Amino acid sequence: MMVPVAEGSIFWSFADVEARLVEAMQFQWRTESGTWGFASDGPWHLIVRDWWDWAAHEDKPVPRIPLSREQMARMEEASGWLALAPERDRRLVVLAVTALAAGRKVVPWRALLRPMGMARGADGLRMRYGRAVTCICASLNAAETRV
Repeated sequence: MMVPVAEGSIFWSFADVEARLVEAMQFQWRTESGTWGFASDGPWHLIVRDWWDWAAHEDKPVPRIPLSREQMARMEEASGWLALAPERDRRLVVLAVTALAAGRKVVPWRALLRPMGMARGADGLRMRYGRAVTCICASLNAAETRV
């Protein structure tokens, strides 16, 4: 297990864990094959997002650079941390980290209600996410103190 380098600390903070999960998601996107699910004979290469499209300035192209062994190990380690979160909150953590990895400054909790099968309770999702990442922190820190 790699110790966070933030200011020489031997313990994982909420921000450290969240940053590593975001990094792992970005690494995951770099390893995807990028297969296109639509017909390849169409004029798809001509479609370009206009600046006035709502999401045009939110999407950033993902570089297709292969991962180094260290990056792959970091991605696998952080992905394994999801098993430390409560089972019912793992999907929520992935959805929130995906939004952060896409470049958003804050997680759009209201937008996550529908994927989580809820009609209301955006603040409750935010609190569940906080508890889940804190649970990962506590598990990682407990493992560090046992060593």
